[in-house]
Amino acid sequence: MAGMRSKVLIVPLTRCFVFDFIEDWRRNVYGVLSSISAYIDVEVWPEVLKLPMSCFDWSRKQYVGPCILDYLADLFRDLRDGGVFVIGVGYIDAYDEGLNFVFGEASPSRGIAFVSAQRLDPVFYSTSEYAGKRYDLYVKRVSKEILHELGHLLGLGHCSDPRCVMSFSNSVFEVDYKTMYYCERCSTKIAEVLS
Repeated sequence: MAGMRSKVLIVPLTRCFVFDFIEDWRRNVYGVLSSISAYIDVEVWPEVLKLPMSCFDWSRKQYVGPCILDYLADLFRDLRDGGVFVIGVGYIDAYDEGLNFVFGEASPSRGIAFVSAQRLDPVFYSTSEYAGKRYDLYVKRVSKEILHELGHLLGLGHCSDPRCVMSFSNSVFEVDYKTMYYCERCSTKIAEVLS
């Protein structure tokens, strides 16, 4: 498709629990895309961006999702026509109007998305079930949400297949249940968009 973006740029929004994992996330995203013959570069922004405090809701102690999207869209406005999808990832807790929290949000028209990774950390729930599984489980959860938001940037909606990475997740248990992969229908759509 003419003018389709050709690169995914993962942008760290916090240093805490992001730089330790970001290369794993990059590899996972690239691997999933390659498995469906959707060859697109996946790169990491070389520095941590600090979200403005104007995006922080002090009464809720959470970041405001649309404000994060606006911030990223403004910051990366010069890349909009350069074939780049930008996905910010931060160890933050975010929400949007009518929702207690969001794992992420996307603005497909601007090629911008973010993942709020704090509630994806097993330590956030501090149950013994997750003891000792923190690294692998955290990497998988965040990778799934990056791929989910990327799917929205590529024009996909939520999928009715609960195992598809495009399935809507209302809880971390639903994130754990879905795989890191797009179902056949979603894979076909992505391959068509990126061909």
